[in-house]
Amino acid sequence: MDKQTLQTARYPKIFSELATANYYLKAVSLAALGCAILSLLVVVALVNRRPVVLPLGAKAETLKETVLPSAEDQIEAAINRYLELRYKWEPATVKARLAEAKAFVVSKAGLPYELAVANVIRFATEKNVSQRVYPDKIAINLEKGIVVISGDRVTEIQGLKAAGNLRLELGFTNGPRTKENPWGVYVTREKEEL
Repeated sequence: MDKQTLQTARYPKIFSELATANYYLKAVSLAALGCAILSLLVVVALVNRRPVVLPLGAKAETLKETVLPSAEDQIEAAINRYLELRYKWEPATVKARLAEAKAFVVSKAGLPYELAVANVIRFATEKNVSQRVYPDKIAINLEKGIVVISGDRVTEIQGLKAAGNLRLELGFTNGPRTKENPWGVYVTREKEEL
C-alpha cells in the first residue's frame, strides 16, 4: 500500500488567516475610534466648565465673592469725597484741601478751577474763615450727567458761625481711575444756587 499524503489547498488557508487578521484590525480600529470620541467628549465637557478660581488675600485667606456696586453708588461716593475736599476746610488746610479736590476736576476745567479757588484761599486765610457742608440729598441723573446736591452749609468767620442752605449742581463725566480719584468720576462744571 502506498501512503499518500493529502495536501490542503494553500489559498483558502491564506484567505482564512487574512480574514481573521482583518477582523482584529477592524476591532482595534473601532476601539481606537471609540476612545477618540470619548476623549473628545471629555475635552468638550472640560472646556465648557467654569474654571476653579481661588481668590486669596494678602494673608492667604479666602476672599468672598461680592457684587459690583452700581454706577449711582460709585458716583455718589466720588461726589461725597469731592464735597469733603472742596467744601470742608479751615484756614490752615484750605490750600491743601482745594489742591486735593482738583483731582476730581476734568483737566480742561483745571485753569478756571484754579482761578476760582485762588479767591477762596485768599479770603479764607485773610479773614480766618472755615467751612463745613452737610449734604442731605444727592440726586444723580445719569442721562444728563448732572448731580444735584442739597443740604446745609456752616461757615465760621473769625469765630462767628453762620448756617445756610446748600444747593449745588455738578456736571460730571467718566475718566481714568487714579490713586487720588479711584472712581474715575470728574466734575465738568459747578453751579451753586444761593
